[in-house]
Amino acid sequence: MAKRKRSPTPDSDASIEKKKVRWEASDTESESDSEETLDHKICLAAYAQRGRVACAYYDPVKCIIYYLEDAVETRHYELTTTLLEQVHPDVVITSSRSDDELMDVARAHMDASGGVFQIRPQKEFSPSKGRERILSLRLLSEIPSDDSDPPASSDVETLSSTSGGRNAYDFMRRRQAETGGDPVMKRWNAAIRLSNFTTADSSPLCVASVGALLEYLVRKAVDDLDNEGIAGLQVREIEAISLEQYMQINADALSSLQIFESEDHGSMHSDKTKEGLSLFGTLNSTNTTLGRALLRTWLLRPSLSLSVIKARHDAVECFMSTENLVAASAMQAHLKGIKNVPRILELTRSGKAKMKDWQGLVKFTFHSAMLRENLSELHLSGGVEIVKKLVAALDVASFREVGNRINEIIDWEESSHSGRVCVRPNIDEELDNRKHIYHGIDSVLSKVAEQICQTVPPDYAASLNIVYFPQLGFLICIPMLDEWNADGIQVIEGWTFQFSSEHHVYFKSKEMNDMDLHIGDLHSSIVDREIEIVQELLEEIIVHFDGMAAACDIMAELDCLLSFACASRGLGYRRPNIVEDNIIDIQQGRHPLQEQVVDAFVPNDAHIAGGSGDRSVLVGDESTHEAEEWNSIVLCTGANACGKSVYLKQVALIQYMAQIGCFVPAESATLGIVDKIFTRISTRESVSKVQSAFMIDLNQVSLALRNATANSLILLDEFGKGTLPTGSYLL
Repeated sequence: MAKRKRSPTPDSDASIEKKKVRWEASDTESESDSEETLDHKICLAAYAQRGRVACAYYDPVKCIIYYLEDAVETRHYELTTTLLEQVHPDVVITSSRSDDELMDVARAHMDASGGVFQIRPQKEFSPSKGRERILSLRLLSEIPSDDSDPPASSDVETLSSTSGGRNAYDFMRRRQAETGGDPVMKRWNAAIRLSNFTTADSSPLCVASVGALLEYLVRKAVDDLDNEGIAGLQVREIEAISLEQYMQINADALSSLQIFESEDHGSMHSDKTKEGLSLFGTLNSTNTTLGRALLRTWLLRPSLSLSVIKARHDAVECFMSTENLVAASAMQAHLKGIKNVPRILELTRSGKAKMKDWQGLVKFTFHSAMLRENLSELHLSGGVEIVKKLVAALDVASFREVGNRINEIIDWEESSHSGRVCVRPNIDEELDNRKHIYHGIDSVLSKVAEQICQTVPPDYAASLNIVYFPQLGFLICIPMLDEWNADGIQVIEGWTFQFSSEHHVYFKSKEMNDMDLHIGDLHSSIVDREIEIVQELLEEIIVHFDGMAAACDIMAELDCLLSFACASRGLGYRRPNIVEDNIIDIQQGRHPLQEQVVDAFVPNDAHIAGGSGDRSVLVGDESTHEAEEWNSIVLCTGANACGKSVYLKQVALIQYMAQIGCFVPAESATLGIVDKIFTRISTRESVSKVQSAFMIDLNQVSLALRNATANSLILLDEFGKGTLPTGSYLL
């Protein structure tokens, strides 16, 4: 009798199946890596009727829905234009019954930006349906945990301790536990919490816009959401858009001042872009996803709040000081290790987190603890707002507990090989027994193979294997004989044919059925038990998720301010003096972009007093004790290529940088608050516009004249140069 193989060989079908599992696991990891680099698209829903407008958009990076309540729109739809220019959506949807003016504005903006504009049926913008969709969000339907509730006052604590009183959330928790998640109770809870965000009665257009936005997002992402509908949409917050707190700057001004500059990829076959020479590229040295998104938001919406601007300047000054250089560098290094934690938290909450997501949570707990230590090393940081906020938000003890619990439960080495989240040994006895049997299958199969070999004729099979497939169970594997290809496969009595491949035939026997019955599908039972343990871990640490998300938002601010400090230190920027007076007083100012591309830049001064044309400001001169008159209009003339345009942009950029919270390229600067910046510098012509170049210029000037206030800054560069023999520059 020929020597027979009694155990699976490395090139057997079972081994091939294991290789296939490993390949699938590596594919899963590569897909997870690619998800981190995906460019998330922003969708905005706008709805306007009878001169009132409302909108809502979803930020996929922060998982936040922003909304604008019903507001009175101007006849030129300037509010809508401002929103479109600030949000920069990739997709805009509106109702088929929206005002025609809104459709024209949205269509023109999306055609110019290369985005998508869609007109959806009116039934999608129904306020009643919108309310139902909002109430279906997990954010509203779930009752917050005990640890995430706001702390009660001392009076309430006294009342609770003496009379046994409970707050509303305690009542709702008890009711939900008693009713087993009664839908009526969930709806009541959601309706109560919805009133914290918006009033449906006074803002029907807003509710309709949010509802249409939710339906669009669910329809587009249904495959990614595993058909979970609105309840599976990752929304961790709903916030209002408050435009009164931000400077108004349109797309023409952003383009003329080179706030952002996208450059095409070098390959004609790639549609990717990169940031060119721009203010954003100059200031951006952020290390987190949320930090980059927040920095772009700050540049799109410079602040009008004196306190906010000064708080940012205080932080930049603190991080730039010589004593804090080491601590600031250490904080930037730790920020590099922090991923998009709010997105990871939503994936974990919905049960879709992979091993890399759990690793991201552990890294966050470590780096947050190190950041807390670095904050304590800062000198003279007691009055810095961002430091106080971050110290209050970093609950290091709770975060460390989360990291320790995850490390105690999850087996990182086994998870990296299996492509799923695995549990460490000695956590669950039942799971350990199943794994012990599963890992010992090879020895069991060898013993069974020896017994079966005694009953198989030598001329029927020279060798055999006992293999295990998670989907099919245990099978006898026999090499395919040449005569079987012609005469058919012969089956031994008591065996049943299952299937065959090119080189092997697979059978079931009584012994195989007994093993299926007693051992069963071990692989699926192990996976199911590990899922249960991970779910228990999630329920244990989910109470800390709100605190972790809040800390990440503050870390994004820290990332932006550290980026400002890095740029200011490297490029020699100085802190501006922000005052309530309506003036611009710049000494030895420089253009932040031009100075990077020339060998030598000649600094310039600028003295402007805002207000109406007949108003001037008298400023005392300490050296001569004489009054100097400052005008609200400055006319700049000179030869070609002498730097007139650079000077105009330089003044606006210094004012702009000061209001986003950064230091400015000047020896000194005393600046008031500018509420709007308008430019007539570049003419963006297009064949899609049925307008001449001069008409486009007129529209830009008309927009500035109609919307400018006493605190606005207007830049006019060679206005009407196509119709006049000479050009002039007006600031």
